[in-house]
Amino acid sequence: MKPKQFPRAAADLWNRFSAAERHQIVGAVCFLMALCYGLLLWQPGQKKLENMIYAEQKQAKRLKSSSGGVDLLKNFNLTDVETIRKEASQARAALAALETERARLVGRFVPLEDLETLQALKSDLTRLAEGGDMEIAALEHIYRDPRDRDRPPTQELLKSASEANPYKRPLLRLKAKASYRGLMSFLDGLAALPRVAAPVWSDISVRAEQGEAQGGAFASPTVARQWLEVEIHFAI
Repeated sequence: MKPKQFPRAAADLWNRFSAAERHQIVGAVCFLMALCYGLLLWQPGQKKLENMIYAEQKQAKRLKSSSGGVDLLKNFNLTDVETIRKEASQARAALAALETERARLVGRFVPLEDLETLQALKSDLTRLAEGGDMEIAALEHIYRDPRDRDRPPTQELLKSASEANPYKRPLLRLKAKASYRGLMSFLDGLAALPRVAAPVWSDISVRAEQGEAQGGAFASPTVARQWLEVEIHFAI
């Protein structure tokens, strides 16, 4: 085809399309042109935008760091510092008081090697129980091995027993019969003992038996006698 004939051929081809097809062709060409133009401008524009965002973030960080000291000084309050110092001083004093009390209580426990003081504590418990209207059935050590139950206490046995319970102290088992008033009197008297005997476990049950009534003709033929059967474990 000669160059002079190309416009005529293109015009003839264009005239063969209907009006709707011509609109579609024009729209497609415009879309392709816009797409090519956008692709040509997107890459440099995107890079420029990223540089602008980075510069803005960097500037914001500079402003924040430069104004941070001013904000801290503005919010600084000497009254808060004095309050903190006062509370810290009170906390140290409370901690020292607790440490003193802990040392006092630890000092009241029987040393494992002091078997004489341990025997004195058992005697004090016996006298306290008998003075409180309690009938003692047993006052014995709780060892790691129940077969050692009847053995006299030694430092080795007491240490082994201490390691076998959560209290990390030797344990004594008291079994007795008592009235309610006698049991309360016994428990109240524990705090006055020179050495610590702290109840850590107990089992208290009511027992009753029938007996002959005493008195006149209108008395009941039988009367129930009640008492408390007590078992208490002490950490010493």
